[in-house]
Amino acid sequence: MSVLLLQGPLGPFFKHLSDAFRKVGHSVHKINFNGGDTAYYQSDSINYQGQPKDWSHFLTDVIKDKSVSLVLAYGDCRFYHHEAKRICANLGILYVALEEGYLRPNYITLEVGGVNGHSPIKHSGVEAYQPMHTIHDEIIIPNNFMKRIRYVIKYYVSRELKHHQFRFYQHHRTYSSFMDAVLWTRAYWRKHLYKWIEPTVKTLTKSHDFFLVPLQVHNDAQIEFHSQYDSIEAFIKNVMISFAQSKSADRLIFKHHPMDRGHVLYTKYIKTLANELGISNQVQYIHDQHLPTLLQACKGVVTINSTTALQAFYHGAAVKVMGSAFYDMPGLTDQKSLEEFWHNPQKPDMEFADRFRGYLLYHGQINGSFYCLFRFTCENIVRYMQEHGMLYSPQDLPGKATWDK
Repeated sequence: MSVLLLQGPLGPFFKHLSDAFRKVGHSVHKINFNGGDTAYYQSDSINYQGQPKDWSHFLTDVIKDKSVSLVLAYGDCRFYHHEAKRICANLGILYVALEEGYLRPNYITLEVGGVNGHSPIKHSGVEAYQPMHTIHDEIIIPNNFMKRIRYVIKYYVSRELKHHQFRFYQHHRTYSSFMDAVLWTRAYWRKHLYKWIEPTVKTLTKSHDFFLVPLQVHNDAQIEFHSQYDSIEAFIKNVMISFAQSKSADRLIFKHHPMDRGHVLYTKYIKTLANELGISNQVQYIHDQHLPTLLQACKGVVTINSTTALQAFYHGAAVKVMGSAFYDMPGLTDQKSLEEFWHNPQKPDMEFADRFRGYLLYHGQINGSFYCLFRFTCENIVRYMQEHGMLYSPQDLPGKATWDK
């Protein structure tokens, strides 16, 4: 079988994955889009140096020339990956997307056709999901924050140094290579600063009179493609106005996304808006406190479509979804309006939550990490794809693909 890799997570993960595919007899090809990609994958790769408008023709030619029967990408909303998905559907070949785990931090996600809002997971009742199974051999993923910083810096420095070779490249984020490296370095220092200046999780959870709002990364594709919001600020404003109008006596705690720590701050925005709405004594803004403890203690969680909701179900917290999410269904999330949610948050059906978590564990959640334990993770991916019929010979291919959204 011929496998084609597009862009992967920052770091050497895709190189290790290609080795795992080859180990079981498959041929592997990789397309690099910028100098950062080449920093981690050079041999047996193809450099795409053309303009975005020519990408579809280029990819189609590569697929036919290399007899590709499976295309694998990290995320499905980047321009190059979204186009690849469309082409795969037209050619009747398999498109598989990888993403950060729905059940974090010990898993990554692998799904046919797309992830998150494009996930093939269908909304069903509790009877559609099997009882939860106990996972005995789960490996706990160690903290890899420092590794990620090193991978980011190397990636963006390499991208900048080879910019002239890939001058038409269209990146999915707006920061320059230099600035992104600076921002990740700043994230490291802020992480330590917040430990000293912010209240501890024990202090925050002395009373359970608060709603938790876990913020997502400011340029998350989940927001752009799967919500009505054009920014995190717009979401914050929507939530705070609704909370103020509810006349609730509870607290409202916004938690910053850890991967956005060095990139943006909402301190001034939240403080100003809270003062204008007359709820400054009820609103708090935090960064690195222990999330499971917050989820156990809160009255409810309000999110656009963060996978934090899946952790919230596990801890029995009520969840209100404000965007589009594959898990937003009766029995798991509160289906009432946000205005009603403040006064009567509906907790999930715990039997349903357990069954749904069990379903996820066996359908698309791979124990491992994109940033460490490479051999373990990649072998798990190959094994999972073999068991689910994703790795097969070209003559065994089905007819025209039906998973395109």
